[in-house]
Amino acid sequence: MVRLNRTIRKLRWCGFLLALSSVIILTSFKINYLQSLGWCLSVMSCAIWIYDSYRSKAMPRLYMECMYLIFGIWGIINWL
Repeated sequence: MVRLNRTIRKLRWCGFLLALSSVIILTSFKINYLQSLGWCLSVMSCAIWIYDSYRSKAMPRLYMECMYLIFGIWGIINWL
């Protein structure tokens, strides 16, 4: 159980760093492929948070992250 908590904690930090890097890319660059990269990082971060909210049974956060995942995929398609 303790090992699982450590893994989830590391996964949360990974999701946070991916979200932070995606925000930096999305707010700094206007080049199409970098915008797509920012949205891809955002989708990966969102998938991590969806997994985390599913494991912790936080349904409102799960629904919010699912919506953000859908909009992130739309952002990738929009910038390609």
